Amino acid sequence: MELKEILKQFCLCSSASGEEQEISEKAREIMAPFGKCESDLRGNFFCRKAGKGKHYLLDAHMDQIGFTVTEICSDGFLKIAKVGGVDFRVLPSQEVIVLGKEKVFGIIGAKPPHLTGNKEENAAPKPEDIAVDTGLSKQALEKIISLGDRVVFKPFFSELCESVVTATSVDDRAGMAIIARAMEILKEKGSNSQVTALFSVQEEVGNQGADNASFAIQADEAIAVDVSFASQPEIPADKKDHAMPMGNGVFIGYAPVLDREMFEKMKAVANENGIKYEIEAMGGRTGTNADGIATAGCGTKTVTLSPPIRNMHTPVEVVDINDLESVAQLIARYILKEEEQK
Repeated sequence: MELKEILKQFCLCSSASGEEQEISEKAREIMAPFGKCESDLRGNFFCRKAGKGKHYLLDAHMDQIGFTVTEICSDGFLKIAKVGGVDFRVLPSQEVIVLGKEKVFGIIGAKPPHLTGNKEENAAPKPEDIAVDTGLSKQALEKIISLGDRVVFKPFFSELCESVVTATSVDDRAGMAIIARAMEILKEKGSNSQVTALFSVQEEVGNQGADNASFAIQADEAIAVDVSFASQPEIPADKKDHAMPMGNGVFIGYAPVLDREMFEKMKAVANENGIKYEIEAMGGRTGTNADGIATAGCGTKTVTLSPPIRNMHTPVEVVDINDLESVAQLIARYILKEEEQK
């Protein structure tokens, strides 16, 4: 399966934090050729490739930002609260799916501009003003929707041009697709290393899934794959915002919690294989699962690798498939290089 198709299949799944069953089932389907697939009590998904020598953990989170139903109003509207870092500026008029006993299509309402005052015109809506319109009555909704049910942006995937695509939940289905591709390369090259691919739950609400899983795994080295920022008109390509143009390859992260030796080795492997990269230097936390993976249990040597994307935490995230391939190649080449040096 081509990398673009893998990403598409992942992005078309609806799985907000705490309700990752649909994406977990798709992961099992796609990852089955690469190892033993199983899940833990928290819902984390594992694909375990048997081997010897160092044990490598490859992590990407499979949950996505979304909402939860907090009230079914008498007029049939649904009140919702955010799950993860939803950008309220983009919510009016968005299409959503309510994950009840069955999937229900809805629209986040938008106040007509004719009735909008000057103060409201350029302001993000307040959380209490957000409501979902399904067209159904309260009585009809109560038969299929319960308080606590998740709501996600209606999933879609579209090609912009050549290798550039836009979709919901590229954060972090891109990381999942990268790891699937890396596992494919390792299989093709006959790697004999022990590798566990972890698709973790609940990253968008605090990294709990990866914290639990990495404590249990206690790998020798870990590579956390999550997205970072691509430059766009209001975000220049500079070090301040950790942004680079799409098509420029891989962000190799370095922060106090990350391992310097792995960081230097990643750069060397990228240089040896002609893989384009930039350094993402962070003075504190990485804001990814790496923060928990590196410190769980007795600790794990960890590095972050990230493709750049545009419009993060919106329903129209944009990514270049070539960058995903670059990250996958770097992961695989790193592990294969380590095998050569045993």
